[in-house]
Amino acid sequence: MDGLTMEIPMGKIVMFVGPSGCGKTTTLKMINRLIEPSEGRIVINGDDVTNMNGDRLRRKIGYVIQAGGLFPHKTVAANIGIVPKMLGWDAKRIAARVDELLELVSLDPGVYRNRFPKELSGGQQQRVGVARALAADPPVLLMDEPFGAVDPITRQRLQDELLHIQAEVQKTIVCVTHDFDEAVKLGDWIAIFNEGAQLVQYDTPERILANPANEFVENFIGAGAGLKQLTLTRVGDVALAEATVAHPGDDAAAVLARITAAGHGHAIIVDDRQRPIQRLSRRQLGRLTTVTTTPDPKLPVVSSKATLNDALDTMLVSSAGAALVTGRREVFMGVIDVTTIMEAITAAHESAAGESSDAPIGINTSSIPVQAPDAAPAEVPDDEVSQ
Repeated sequence: MDGLTMEIPMGKIVMFVGPSGCGKTTTLKMINRLIEPSEGRIVINGDDVTNMNGDRLRRKIGYVIQAGGLFPHKTVAANIGIVPKMLGWDAKRIAARVDELLELVSLDPGVYRNRFPKELSGGQQQRVGVARALAADPPVLLMDEPFGAVDPITRQRLQDELLHIQAEVQKTIVCVTHDFDEAVKLGDWIAIFNEGAQLVQYDTPERILANPANEFVENFIGAGAGLKQLTLTRVGDVALAEATVAHPGDDAAAVLARITAAGHGHAIIVDDRQRPIQRLSRRQLGRLTTVTTTPDPKLPVVSSKATLNDALDTMLVSSAGAALVTGRREVFMGVIDVTTIMEAITAAHESAAGESSDAPIGINTSSIPVQAPDAAPAEVPDDEVSQ
């Protein structure tokens, strides 16, 4: 291979996937020049940053690594405020930004601001790592296996949280992962690499699943490509069923009358922040005088940014035919059921088959990179694309 020319579309999530040692992380690190290319150019928002001071460049690019990479001797606030402090922000502005970002990653500033990393769970550390990367409001965010060190349930929640955050901040995100399902869930575009940073296919998740470029891609996707259609659609993209909502302390007979009139089988009980805590059937309500306040830890809840695969898993684990959908700050939005999921799978498959190809440029070449106005192309030579 002579080089790599890629366009990273502005405001989108691009996932780098491929076998170990194929050059994913090396390519990622060339964007912020943690690894210097021996030739070629790196262009961000129309500016050639190849010769910019490396430290200055990296202060303008967020960087998230596995397990957060937090400084253990610094508080959460101090970790998040590192780059703003380097940029000369005053203490008041930094404090306000820290609280804003903790809210963004769904951590209560009053609870977590002064804690140290050792006092946080793995998932909480990773959230703080994302907040730190966003502290100076960089246009580009690089993520290297960001969720690889947490358990599957926490991983799903962090993926959902990243999608919620991206919906608000619209950053250009480049993320390395070994997990193709994660790439399908998070990515607007997926770049699949083979050994030596050979770019085998660079396209949307839908088209890669529907039309893999060659046998290598087919093998990398693995068995059950049809079932992976479940990861192509977010829960929030399908029509949700309405539900009867009640609050702790409400008159149970009145709630029962409301769900009976609506033709619903259950009432969804939410707390004072509109987060679901219980699902009570008609029979359960008939035994109560007032709605109880005891949260149900096994409540089948999924985020609106979760995939249909996540929703189906939640239903299977809870032995329920439906799941409760929440949005930002875990606010209840509605209900999704199995029928809705099956209809969405069919629609997604038909849509992918009919899409035209408009993928950004991604080629192995020694030619001058083609630059788009709203992209961050980077050309790197053969001797630099290795791990």
